Amino acid sequence: MLKISAFAKLAQTTRRTLILYDEQNVFKPAEVSDEGYRFYIYDQLYELSFILTLRKLGLSLDEIKQISSTDSKKSPNALLTNLQSRVDEQIHDLLTVKQSLGSRMTAINSETPIHCDAPYIHKHKAQSFWKSTTLHDCSRQQIAEAFAEFYKRLDPLVSINGKCSGFVLDLPNANATQFINAPFRLIKEATKDINNAFITTVNRPAGDYLAIDINNDDAAICNGIDLIHQYAIAHELTLRGPLWQINMDEDIRLPEATTAVLRLEYLIAN
Repeated sequence: MLKISAFAKLAQTTRRTLILYDEQNVFKPAEVSDEGYRFYIYDQLYELSFILTLRKLGLSLDEIKQISSTDSKKSPNALLTNLQSRVDEQIHDLLTVKQSLGSRMTAINSETPIHCDAPYIHKHKAQSFWKSTTLHDCSRQQIAEAFAEFYKRLDPLVSINGKCSGFVLDLPNANATQFINAPFRLIKEATKDINNAFITTVNRPAGDYLAIDINNDDAAICNGIDLIHQYAIAHELTLRGPLWQINMDEDIRLPEATTAVLRLEYLIAN
């Protein structure tokens, strides 16, 4: 017979696991001495290997007892069918995580340079965004609640896929004095069309955009909008709303799921 430590080593598990399984009536030793020492025989290795495999697949100890108990009348088929469904769900979730991480790494490798505090013109291809319902209160509570609802309606994993995100604001003519009270929506670069009561899809037209990269605070945003307005007047450009406010180097761990740098941009009308 084998002592518990030797049997645990043979089964590639731990002494603590064997004690737990004994206490939970999942897997009992072949013999317990008067002093309380547990002993096992070699033939028990096959049953324990089966139990350890079921645990690795995600079954609870109660489910394993139903399968392995010799006096149980319940067929293991229903439990194993349920396990298969759970494994399928885990595979789907992991594939989704893999896709999100792949998208984020692609975005990291194709990041655009940042031009702080100086307006510039750059070209966009046509781009689709998911858009939340219109918000009028820009308090941290309102934005946090809207953010939570927005990504719950999409998929929480979408928040880390590296696609563009930010806000779109109804702020015509680059009027900074109206920024604080401007209606706005959360946006996230779309991978498919969605239209429901909370989320719709909006297109950002292709064309030349007048942009500026600024720090993420209200004073810097207002100053950035003013600089865009002055640049447009000086160069006789006509801007077409809305104002697109895009997070640069997005880090969802920061407040309001935004970064320290924002890109503000208006489409230049032909």
